Amino acid sequence: MRLSSRVGFSVIVIAAAASCQKEPEASPALPPPAPSTPAVPMATVPAASATQAASSASTPAPVTPPAEYPMCSGQKLATAAPTTRSGAVSAQLAPAFLDEMSACRAEDVPPAEVIARTTDGTINEKGDCVFASSGVSCHYHSGSEFVTKAGAKQTPGQGELHCIFPSSDPKSPHVFGGHVSCRDAAQGMASSEPGKHEVKAGASCSAALLQELTHCSNARCCDDGTLTNPIADLVKDGRNDVRPDFRICADTLTVDCDLLANLTTHDANSPALGGISKPVFVLKHAAHGKKVAAHTP
Repeated sequence: MRLSSRVGFSVIVIAAAASCQKEPEASPALPPPAPSTPAVPMATVPAASATQAASSASTPAPVTPPAEYPMCSGQKLATAAPTTRSGAVSAQLAPAFLDEMSACRAEDVPPAEVIARTTDGTINEKGDCVFASSGVSCHYHSGSEFVTKAGAKQTPGQGELHCIFPSSDPKSPHVFGGHVSCRDAAQGMASSEPGKHEVKAGASCSAALLQELTHCSNARCCDDGTLTNPIADLVKDGRNDVRPDFRICADTLTVDCDLLANLTTHDANSPALGGISKPVFVLKHAAHGKKVAAHTP
């Protein structure tokens, strides 16, 4: 009898143990372990994302402002152009090939408000027109500086106008300009003479010249270039740290060249064409053989 009881009790214990094995009691919920691989298959991850992930795992790169436009280094220098976007440089970063410069955006048009409030200016000691009411100055060249790669040559009767607008950074002004020719073609004749004439310091120059900039419908942009003088001159004069943002019209602006009558022409320096070019845009009414302007922008 005692043996039967023990057998019965053993059967009950075994049955209970079997029941516990079939239906184990749930343990408290724990947070899932952090995945060691991406949640999506690697095959579906774009290569750029994988590259970014690898990059972020390495030492972070210095934070730099986004480049809205490339530097004006369209001459494809044999040595790498400086990567800095400010400060002194030893390489010519402008002029550039217009067809290698980015198309400008709608907001890159000449500032209408500045032009509207600009009144007539005066000629300074360099022969440039200075508009004191807005701080803008303009000068022109006896040929083209920004040229196209497809037709890399000077065009007789075509010069280039540059108007420098101040910005919040004195070392990075905005330069608006483009190729110019005279409405009366005979006024801007080609010439083999030096493109220099009398400096008419103190003479008046019309603010209507700035209005000519607004007629461009095909502008090209690049930022953080250099002044267009030969780089050796810029280094010598300590002006190789001025880094203009250029907005240059790829189409020729046909202007009333009487607006340029009192300005002193500058040489055209185009590294793509070998440097200083012979004048191809000399105003017919320019008086030669008198006081010559220093050729600085």
